Amino acid sequence: MRKTIQAKSKGLYIFFCILLYSIYFSQEIAINSKNPDKPIFKAFPIEENIKQPSDIFKIFMIQNNTESQTSLLGSYYKIEDTIFFEPQFELGEGLSFSVNFSYKNNTVKKLYKTKPIDNSIIQEIDVKEIYPRDNKIPKNVLTFYVEFPVPMIEDESVYRYVNLLDENKKTLAHVWYNKARWISDKVMMIMIHPGRVKKDISYYDNLGEIFTVSKKYYLEITDKIKPLNSNSKLIYFTKEFEIINPLNTCPKVLEDKLNNPKKNTFDKLKIAFDRPIDFFSAQIGISVKNYDSDIAFEGKIIPGSEDTEWYFVPAKPWTEKKYTLIFNKYLSDPSGNSLIKPFETTTIKKSYTRPVAKKINIKINDK
Repeated sequence: MRKTIQAKSKGLYIFFCILLYSIYFSQEIAINSKNPDKPIFKAFPIEENIKQPSDIFKIFMIQNNTESQTSLLGSYYKIEDTIFFEPQFELGEGLSFSVNFSYKNNTVKKLYKTKPIDNSIIQEIDVKEIYPRDNKIPKNVLTFYVEFPVPMIEDESVYRYVNLLDENKKTLAHVWYNKARWISDKVMMIMIHPGRVKKDISYYDNLGEIFTVSKKYYLEITDKIKPLNSNSKLIYFTKEFEIINPLNTCPKVLEDKLNNPKKNTFDKLKIAFDRPIDFFSAQIGISVKNYDSDIAFEGKIIPGSEDTEWYFVPAKPWTEKKYTLIFNKYLSDPSGNSLIKPFETTTIKKSYTRPVAKKINIKINDK
């Protein structure tokens, strides 16, 4: 009888321990929605340092009951056993998001919804920004980025509603490459077909180059591009610019323009170049790591007052004596010239395949 009681007690103890372990160590998602348009997403527990938190923790917008293929842009940071994610842009009204946390063969999902749309309000939406922002653009420019203040319908066919006009306001034909690409629900990339701005690329029976140096052109954003909120309407917008000589060399980092952030602050790290840098390539081409390890120092890249100037904004204070600023091979100017490879090159070098193009060590000020 005593052995039976002991066996039952031991079984209950083991069951209780397993239950506590599963509760304590199971993966969870929490959302701090004090600011509902820009909530803080949390995933825990994480038992080790993760080099790329975005590999295990992603947030996707849901459209027509389907998750978007592109996760939200934003900044990650880790405190103790928890990964935090802050969206780069406000999420907007009436939207649904799928929060995905995959760790140690376990996937947890959570649905997040922003506040409903007030259908009684009709709002007119202006284009927020167009990159390149300068009104003097190189002849061999490849990409334009259109930034909106609110989420838009991520329709890849809307490139048809963006027109390029010559100095006589005549629409130029066969300009864009296949489709619009959405960097986020607020940033659209449209790419000129390389055959219209680069050498030796056949396209539409050799229509030839689009631009002529010293002439004016117009980028026209029509109101047919639709905001996600059906009660909002985009206002027609035109950017006027002048064409300058093409860029056929590699951009350079101006190391003497780098600043040294102060320890235990959220100081921005200024990064300057000898020419404008492509908007999206700056987002994916610049990163910071801890000097003594390969661990990413989380933060986000934002533009300065000009496209030659960018800032790394840390997600947590600078606490180490040194960090490493890394530029990968994707960083380029608006004409596709990277730090180590001109877009138009007839040679193939081993260095062109290196994932890292340049490293700069950054000292942190103690005072």
